[in-house]
Amino acid sequence: MKKRITAFVLALIIALFASVPSFAAKSAKALPLLHTEGEKIVDSKGREITLRGTNFGGWGIMEDWFCPYTNPAGEDPVYETLVSRFGVSKVHELFKTYRSNWITETDFKNVAGLGMNVIRLPIWYRNFQKDDNGTWYRKSNGAIDFSELDGIVSLCKKYGLYLIIDLHGLPGYQNDYDHCGKSKSMSLFDDTAKAARYRKVVIDFWVQLAKHYKGESAVAMYDLMNEPLGTNITRDGNYQKAFWDFSDELYRAVRKADPNHIICMEAIWDPSAIASPDVYGWKNIVYQEHLYDITNPTILRKVNEIRDAGYNAPFYIGEFYPRGLTSFDYMLSLFNKRNLSWTTWTYKGAGPDADKSPWFLYGSADIEKIDYENDSYSTLLKKFGKCLRTDGGSFRKNAFADYVANFTDGYVDKACLSSSGMVETAGTFSERGAMLSQKLTAIKTTILDWIRKLKTGDLL
Repeated sequence: MKKRITAFVLALIIALFASVPSFAAKSAKALPLLHTEGEKIVDSKGREITLRGTNFGGWGIMEDWFCPYTNPAGEDPVYETLVSRFGVSKVHELFKTYRSNWITETDFKNVAGLGMNVIRLPIWYRNFQKDDNGTWYRKSNGAIDFSELDGIVSLCKKYGLYLIIDLHGLPGYQNDYDHCGKSKSMSLFDDTAKAARYRKVVIDFWVQLAKHYKGESAVAMYDLMNEPLGTNITRDGNYQKAFWDFSDELYRAVRKADPNHIICMEAIWDPSAIASPDVYGWKNIVYQEHLYDITNPTILRKVNEIRDAGYNAPFYIGEFYPRGLTSFDYMLSLFNKRNLSWTTWTYKGAGPDADKSPWFLYGSADIEKIDYENDSYSTLLKKFGKCLRTDGGSFRKNAFADYVANFTDGYVDKACLSSSGMVETAGTFSERGAMLSQKLTAIKTTILDWIRKLKTGDLL
């Protein structure tokens, strides 16, 4: 009898545990496919969704001011130097090692823990292609190797996070800045045979990616080109028309491959930087701007330009930082008040004072940068190894992480909207003090970086 009772109890316990879903299934949020209705982003049930999160900057394409290498001209010359030393295949594996450590499952958990619901992922065509002719890395079965990106999508789903896929670096270079791969190299919009070839490669890249993720509801949108034309300082008006026409060509190719996902068009600095939807007949699109301005009135003017644009489409603040006499609480409260989606730039960084800078949610000042001209392959693998993990012992959670969490539920600090800026007014006194201290530190490191790039000629 005792044995039968024991067996019954054990069977009951096993049955109970079998009926309990795993942590991932229990904690993950349903991620219905998003689309736009007028100025709103909505899910399949028509519920408005405001996306609030961060960028995983540095994962797909590095910038030397917050990533473990030094070359203000961009990652492309570093990559090419390494290819000349070790060959394409070994360098591809080296950077896969880097990416697998720069962002791990811990980071998705951290983002979700801050109440965020989206990640914008900057990628580089060289993550997936061997050259600027569009030669794909493929699996043994011949399929294009999107496995790294598939892993990102899976972890987003596990932690209830939408993913914005941002093509940050294009073949032919879409602006003149290092963050597209190589500074002072924009040729994508030129009226030349070479530029036309680059544009065909870009179209094929997006068509193949859109085919692969067609129907994947965790992908919020396709961000076609990061900061196209940049500030357009050195280019005449003909380049803007070329950019508009190519944006339409790219839109139509992607839309044919995937009729349902949102397509993101970057206006960058103001709505007039790109055509309104009616010019080309664009539908189910989101416009993106980046705000790095220095005063509250300037930020307000730009957000009012969005409101008054008359585009009848949602706007999203893909990158922002309160330079000078403005503050995070002002920007975040204003975005939330206007129901603008937003993602901070950026999640993590490594470099001087990165462990106490509000540019990052997590930072480290202790990461050893690679010497891409002299380090052995084994040394490079080590420097791109576990030491780069957020939970690897060198990174710390910055004050900004807890501060931004105050706003991920849509909170608006009404008092800060009439403040003079610079000093935060939301959060506890200790949070405000830490933010001021870290912002002053960030100003110092930014100025030093500008001076460095002025000396090398890489600051336009």
